[in-house]
Amino acid sequence: MLLTCPNCETIFRVDSQSIRAEGQTVRCSVCSHVWFTLPPNSSARTAKRGTGAGKTWKLVRVPLIFGIVLAGLLAGAISQRVILTAYLPGLIPTFDVVGLTIRPQIDRLEVVDLQADHAGDNLRLRGQLRNTSGVRTHAADLLVTVTGPNGTVLNEKVLKPDDRFIEPGAATPFFAQMTVEKSDEATITVVPIGSRIYQ
Repeated sequence: MLLTCPNCETIFRVDSQSIRAEGQTVRCSVCSHVWFTLPPNSSARTAKRGTGAGKTWKLVRVPLIFGIVLAGLLAGAISQRVILTAYLPGLIPTFDVVGLTIRPQIDRLEVVDLQADHAGDNLRLRGQLRNTSGVRTHAADLLVTVTGPNGTVLNEKVLKPDDRFIEPGAATPFFAQMTVEKSDEATITVVPIGSRIYQ
């Protein structure tokens, strides 16, 4: 049989009968490297060959698992970025850089306690924007539309609530002052809009 030193790659011709069936330690006569070898057609050699895939798996297993966990965390962060940035607003620019905009979840917000005061052509509007969800959320911009009795838009304004974030079940106030002719005859609607959020 031919035996190759794994250190210096010198090839030796060795009688296969001189190697024990269970294998033995041999020494290279050129570089004095010592290694373990098995005779050809040994069941132990076949078993050792089979462990090559096992060794490869052991080497790849940890990075592969780490990669899968990292990919899962990244996918979760992307899909839940609106909630994530409500708690960690410093991440908004990071999402912007990769082209993932943050918009408030307007289906979780409702306008409550809306009150309007009229003084001639002056309209003062106040109310609250409530978070109806169980998690912190971004406060959305509000579109205030004032329409006349015939349905024509008399004035329209986008305003920001007092706070950038609303805790679960809480509300943030808002206030607007607008000039509207015959404001006491006008109809007022206030709705949250999904404008892009910047840091």
